[in-house]
Amino acid sequence: MKTKERLNVNLDKDLKEETSKVLDELGLDYTTAITMYFKQIVNKKKIPFEISTEKYYSVEEVFGDNWRDRVAELEDEWE
Repeated sequence: MKTKERLNVNLDKDLKEETSKVLDELGLDYTTAITMYFKQIVNKKKIPFEISTEKYYSVEEVFGDNWRDRVAELEDEWE
């Protein structure tokens, strides 16, 4: 049997609560989710998602929440 160790992590309370809700929907607990994450790190030899300092902006961040209403006002330069 493999020896187990405890891992203590400090998290933002709101992040922990939001994560708990998602994990509940997925039928997972924290231990299973963290184990899956760590196994992916070991198997892939990297963090299993992209980490970047480059900020990608959403359409809403660039053009505002009502950007769809203003699409009709745009001039089409292809005509």
